[in-house]
Amino acid sequence: MRTMPAAIDAEQSVLGGLMLDPRALERVLAELSEADFFRKDHRAIFRAIVELDSRNQPYDSVTLADWFETNKLSELVGGSSYVIELANATPSAANIAAYAKIVREKSVLRQIIDAGTQIAGDGFDPAGRSPAEILDATILRLMGMQRHDSQVEFTAKQAAKRAYDLMVEAHTLGGPPNCIPSGLSDLDDMLGGFHPGDLIVVGARAAMGKTAFLTNAALHAARKGKAVGLISGEQPADQVAARMLALTGNISAKKFRTGKIDEHEWPGVTSAFTEVAKARMWILDRSAPSIAEVQRVARRWKQLHGIEALYVDYLQRLEAPGERRWESVGAAAKGLKNLARDLSIPVVVLAQVSRQVESGGKGREPRMGDLSDSSEIEKEADQILMLYRDEYYNPDSEQKGVAKIIVEKNRHGATGFIEAAWIAETMRFADLSRADPWAA
Repeated sequence: MRTMPAAIDAEQSVLGGLMLDPRALERVLAELSEADFFRKDHRAIFRAIVELDSRNQPYDSVTLADWFETNKLSELVGGSSYVIELANATPSAANIAAYAKIVREKSVLRQIIDAGTQIAGDGFDPAGRSPAEILDATILRLMGMQRHDSQVEFTAKQAAKRAYDLMVEAHTLGGPPNCIPSGLSDLDDMLGGFHPGDLIVVGARAAMGKTAFLTNAALHAARKGKAVGLISGEQPADQVAARMLALTGNISAKKFRTGKIDEHEWPGVTSAFTEVAKARMWILDRSAPSIAEVQRVARRWKQLHGIEALYVDYLQRLEAPGERRWESVGAAAKGLKNLARDLSIPVVVLAQVSRQVESGGKGREPRMGDLSDSSEIEKEADQILMLYRDEYYNPDSEQKGVAKIIVEKNRHGATGFIEAAWIAETMRFADLSRADPWAA
């Protein structure tokens, strides 16, 4: 009979080390949760330590033993004397991080055994689920083991400490850590970049440049060394790549479609190919993919390639459960938001805007409520951006070559708008604040 993997000595050393050096708790919490301990009494002791710390109370061996006695819980740990023995048997907390890692590794092995048992059971008794649904659930479970996210509950002290540390890091780096740049510095100044865990919805009517905006943003992030994924439900991969080559080489997108490249432009084409080819980008070329497939592919990209952002073209093309259209769109939006949280990456998705903004033959600036099937999108999105180009509707517009990016919703700060240069020939967005935004 095989025994479950466990490292009892390491568990004892972690608990004893915490009683000797309370400063080590932050390091341990980065590695372990209560559930990672194999023995029930060890889980109870760890739970008590975290609780006492949240109250700014000491948890040395004597105080902790007294806490169990006072709360009539000493039977959970086999008597309060065991708590004192743990501290006395631990020489120091110097190697507590190494002990915590061992405990975590044994915990993962137990989870793998449990998952294997569950997978085998699902195969023999699928309970009406399709193989694809079982596979999706399996991948999600296995990835949950690899991506250790031990804490889901925080005391006010722990949450404040995290917020403070992030603020200090942002101050040191000159901007929010781990955020993905949009490719427009003016927009990044307003939003702070695209934040991990956020769902960013970009809406506009047809021909406003939605796909160009998404391609610009994804390519910019990749050229900055970020690993990114792109879900292309609107255009095949070769057309997406052609846009990127035109952007990078500053060559007319029309020339890429027709192949009419001038002789002096070929060096630029070659250089653009070399640069785009080395980008850390993965593309799913699928017309109307299901939200389940998007989630499955994104999780695989995260696992294999470590993607740091996902770009989706576009929301209303995703197939999702729901008898009514708004239910399906809502399910897709919720699925993308959950994906952003699960993978801790920003998910940027395009969305259609209702034709009502073009009533009377004249366009107006779109608002959040103009998003097709908007109610669920508004609930799930962390940021909603709307694109508008006045020259598309008004040939005599004074805003030729200018795109307005309206921030309708922003959970991280203020709303408002920025203006960007729109270079139609190469389908490129650039900062108007640059001396010459139309230059390469």
